[in-house]
Amino acid sequence: MKRVGIETAVDTAFDRLRTALEKDPGSLAFVGLAHVVLERGEPDEAVRLCRDGLLRHPNHSTGHLLLGLALERSGREEDALGAFRQVIELDPGNRIAKTRLGEARRKGISGPEPEAPPAARPLPSTEEENPEGDLGEEIAFFTFSLAEVYEKQGFFERALTIYQRVLTLQPDREDVRGRIRELRRRMALA
Repeated sequence: MKRVGIETAVDTAFDRLRTALEKDPGSLAFVGLAHVVLERGEPDEAVRLCRDGLLRHPNHSTGHLLLGLALERSGREEDALGAFRQVIELDPGNRIAKTRLGEARRKGISGPEPEAPPAARPLPSTEEENPEGDLGEEIAFFTFSLAEVYEKQGFFERALTIYQRVLTLQPDREDVRGRIRELRRRMALA
């Protein structure tokens, strides 16, 4: 029964985000929609959405990160490395991209060489940080990003529900607690 509720929520999210993107092709809704599509098991469609969105928002690190994950899931690990390198270029502290690059290095996957020399980029140090990669952290990250999209689109109740889910995965997230407080305050004023 609970699975049906999740599927319904995913379908609702898909419909709202698709509509938002159709109304404004330049919006950041591509990130949330690509995430939902990827979770529905459609990595090629997620890749297409990310690439289209990144044409309009080339410096959106989350869009590049999601592109890399979608490329990985579609079996294009070497292509994914380019997206993860772009994430590190835009957000040098991004642990998920560092983890993915470190895993690829351990597997001997190098992918195409980056255009800029890598000396300025920090090398992934995933052995100390997180040897297997934290799927819960990855899910919380994208769930948080989806909540941000909903919040920016004015879907406060949906964003609140998602932020609360993030807290179940990562109960020590004070930033999420702050978002919840702020959303409740905004909803009370509306």
